[in-house]
Amino acid sequence: MCGIAGLWAPDLRLEERRALVASMLGALAHRGPDGMASWSDASVTLGLTRLAIVAPEAPTQVIANETGRIHAVVNGEIYNHRSLAGWLVTRGHDVPAGPDTGVVVHLYEELGCDFPAEMDGMFAAAIWDAGRRRLILARDRAGEKPLFTSRAADRFAFASEPAALLRLPWVSRDPAPESLARYLAHGFFAGGDCAFASLRQVPPATLLEVEEGFERPTRYWRPWDALAARPGSGSRPLAAGEADDRALVEITAGHLDRSVATRIPREMPFGVLLSGGLDSGLIAAAASQTAERFPTFSMRLVGEGYDESAYARLVADHLGTEHHEVTMDHGEGEAALESFAAGMDQPLGDPSVLPTWLIARFAARYVPVVLTGEGGDELFAGYPTYLGHRYARLADRLPPFVGRAALACARLAGPSAHHLSVAHLVEQFVATRHMEPWLRHLAWFGNFGAHQARALLAPELGAALTDADALGYLRDLERGLSASGLRRLVATPGLAGYQLLDFELYLGGGLLTKVDRCTMAHGIESRAPFLKRELVELALSLPDRAKLRGTTGKWILKRVANGVLPPRIAARRKQGFSPPFSAWARGPLRREVQAILDPRRVKRAGVLDPAAAEAVLNRHLSGEAECGRALWSLVSLELWAERWVTGRPIGAGSRAGSASDRPPYELSTTGTTATIAEDGG
Repeated sequence: MCGIAGLWAPDLRLEERRALVASMLGALAHRGPDGMASWSDASVTLGLTRLAIVAPEAPTQVIANETGRIHAVVNGEIYNHRSLAGWLVTRGHDVPAGPDTGVVVHLYEELGCDFPAEMDGMFAAAIWDAGRRRLILARDRAGEKPLFTSRAADRFAFASEPAALLRLPWVSRDPAPESLARYLAHGFFAGGDCAFASLRQVPPATLLEVEEGFERPTRYWRPWDALAARPGSGSRPLAAGEADDRALVEITAGHLDRSVATRIPREMPFGVLLSGGLDSGLIAAAASQTAERFPTFSMRLVGEGYDESAYARLVADHLGTEHHEVTMDHGEGEAALESFAAGMDQPLGDPSVLPTWLIARFAARYVPVVLTGEGGDELFAGYPTYLGHRYARLADRLPPFVGRAALACARLAGPSAHHLSVAHLVEQFVATRHMEPWLRHLAWFGNFGAHQARALLAPELGAALTDADALGYLRDLERGLSASGLRRLVATPGLAGYQLLDFELYLGGGLLTKVDRCTMAHGIESRAPFLKRELVELALSLPDRAKLRGTTGKWILKRVANGVLPPRIAARRKQGFSPPFSAWARGPLRREVQAILDPRRVKRAGVLDPAAAEAVLNRHLSGEAECGRALWSLVSLELWAERWVTGRPIGAGSRAGSASDRPPYELSTTGTTATIAEDGG
């Protein structure tokens, strides 16, 4: 089941609630093209759209317990549903054969609000307990599946995407200033943030109890608990000597193999998205031990320093998969921008959304499920930033004039074809000298500093904000670590601290959001084996030397790859899956980007500050600075504002304000009586 929605509104008549939920489900049809169903009682309506993967022949329906007192809708997959069903039967429950999500209502009966802790899967679940008049919402540990909520007076609504909630006529489209400041700083919405002030996300690994008049969130799992539970907890929970290298490699390989095996569907064909890197290659290699020949898919990016397709072909040839390849040039990039990225109901400050959308569309022609490598870099220290912190300490000791001279020399070469140019890396080091470690890490991964993020918002949005608002995610993590007895990580993050920061923010807010939206746009399901709980906890509790040894990141995964993948795959440095948007913005897409960020157009949209946005654009176009990723975050935000906030097209080529985005009903209320009128459009 891949799209869920619901409405608790005792003041509305049954037919009104049904019509509103049907409208919400219409906005989610792409997430579940195989069926739609809803259920109602006197005050609540639950609905879902289904992508049938497990028990595809079963009818689409809202699941219920034996007495009909508890109903639920679930988005995602429960990979251990067979073992859970067996246990529930021994406890006296009648668990009919059918979709994996059928165990959820019985698990709730048995365990109450502790039920998510027993589920291995990616999920967003909503349970209505009629006996207690309580709505329970829960989201998976890493945040693979989304869930948004809205409360207005006595009405509470939830849905898999903001666009569905915006079908409710009382839900405001006003932007959320604090959330947008954090978006500009980091490039994504993490935790409970949403771009709309009237909406909230249920954070990953969180259970939300909703009753009349209050909401109570509870975090049921935290990745750092695996560190806190070990003696001498800190950044090195397994000290050198507790397990030798060979044993650690065998343990890691075993966990990865088991995780991949649980993610391979039994009843449907599947494929693997191959980037050409180590993580997706290991996923494909593990899958080849369990499954017969399956397809793999890769992207050929036209642009110097961006194309990894040759490495993906090398892996496919080595494993004997049925390999397919799709090409993206600037023309395909522009088409993806106009047909998908410009219509996203939340901006996403990562231009890799463009090739991800295209390869998901391509893979959907062949299979309904794909395995991906998300999580490998965060869990096993694959990003160069982890190594960068070692050198940053050296840079802090250099006189200021040395940094300025290094930057001047690096810029002599002019703009680079690749966004990670030498000049850009030097600039990042110079700009972050003497920063506290947490802030330096965020600056390397982010788009704008806290002060600049606030200044980029339109004055009426940014006026009441402080720089601290843009750092809310970091402070939340620091409080969580301190509460778990990991205060040493707050003062001196070390490798484990930076990994936790990336897991909580970049992975959950950015990467998983991108993959979910792009795959669901084409009715295809993505599964990330690295995110199985046991593998996550193992990876984070490994000694630093098993992840970052010398200058080698993902050391242990590279040892796992020995004899499994071609040696060139483990030996190559991380490249990153990103289009050459930086070069496109200076070249073939220059006029398009300039048109989107035209100050007059930006002023009419009312979310960005026209002069501040233009300054970023001009710095990038002139070659004064490398701002490609930051520039994309502005483009994405501006297009979102035009389509979803103003609700009307602004400028040529805009897809804003289509009839399908507007709520099809107008709800007028007089006292406690509400009526729905058809929109004449």
